[in-house]
This record gives sequence, C-alpha cells and structure tokens, in this order.
Amino acid sequence: MIWATIIFAAALSLDGFGVGISYGIRKIRIPLKSLLVICISSAAALAVSMLMGNLIANFLSEKVAETLGGIALLLVGGWLLIQAWLQRLEPKNGWGLTENSPITVFKLSIPSLGLVIKILKEPAKADFDQSGEISVNEAVFLGFALAMDALGAGLGAAMMGFSPILTPIVAGLTKFCLVSLGLYLGSQVSFDRLLSNLGLIPGVIIMFLGAVKIL
Repeated sequence: MIWATIIFAAALSLDGFGVGISYGIRKIRIPLKSLLVICISSAAALAVSMLMGNLIANFLSEKVAETLGGIALLLVGGWLLIQAWLQRLEPKNGWGLTENSPITVFKLSIPSLGLVIKILKEPAKADFDQSGEISVNEAVFLGFALAMDALGAGLGAAMMGFSPILTPIVAGLTKFCLVSLGLYLGSQVSFDRLLSNLGLIPGVIIMFLGAVKIL
C-alpha cells in the first residue's frame, strides 16, 4: 500500500509541478515559508476529504467501500483526463509555456469560489499585489486551489483503505518537491510538447488505481 500511496500522492501533486513551471517562466518567486503554506494547505484539504471518506466507509462493508472508492477514482481520473484533453485543444493554453499564457488546473463554475477558480485558470493571479513574489496569505489561496481536484480523489482513496494520515503527509511532501522542481526548471529551460502532455498523466494514474481495486 505504501507504493500505491506514493504513486497516488505524486499524481495529485503533478498540478503543482505545472504551476511551478508557470511561475518560473513568469519569474514569480515562492519563498520557503509560502511554499510550506501551499503544501500544508493542500495536505489539509486532502486530509479532510479522506476523513469524510473514512466516515462513509464505516457504514459500508469493506468490499462495497473499496468498490465505491474505486468507482470514485475512475470518475475523478476520467474528469481530469477530459479537462486535460480539452485544455490541449485550446490555443495558447496549457502548463504556462509562455509568460502570458494561462494555465488551467481545474474548471468549476461556483460563484463563491470565483477567486480560487481565477487562480487556477491563471496562477499569476495568486500574486494579488503583483509584487513578483507569493506571500504567505496568497499561498493559502493557492494551496487550497491546488487541492480542489484532489477532494474527490481523496474521498475515494480513503474508502479504498488509503491512510488519511500518511497520504496527506506524502502528498504534501511530494507537492513541495514538485513545485520546487517546477520553479527551477521553468526559470531555466524552455518546455513545449512534454508539458502539454503532462496534464494527462494524473488522470491516467488515478483511473488505474481505481480500476485495480474494482477488478
């Protein structure tokens, strides 16, 4: 289960890698304190989702809970694949390959979350004061924004037996590493086709984990 947890956490953290690259290209800095806040916020949101999944699983048999959890992962993975594919079809969209191109990690029309959705669609918007650096307060919004697509997956993973303690911790650590790597690579290297295909990977991995449990 530990390897499945690591793979699951890595899949959920790949959006952070893409955002890191986008920020690196735009020369937007994320200080260590802000990066820690981003990772903790994302891990906390995932933990809450998984605790809810555990509560639901308590009312179901182990087999039914695992099956429903697997179906949830299939649905979430399929949704991520559709979003990534549609994003590839949009001109000048993707993982922030130019200084002005937006990035979409997750799309959802909820007026009360307008600020979060705006951050997801264009990460530079998280830099509210346009200082070129993400502050701690701005990092809280960005952290929860990056966790939005993990909520459904966390619910399903908990019902499948993933640890609601270990998984968020691993996800937070993985996101820390991938955002840092993305920031560095974005400031140093020019990306094209590789990053346009990167968005498909999380959906494929999450669907695979769900299918394994169902079968």
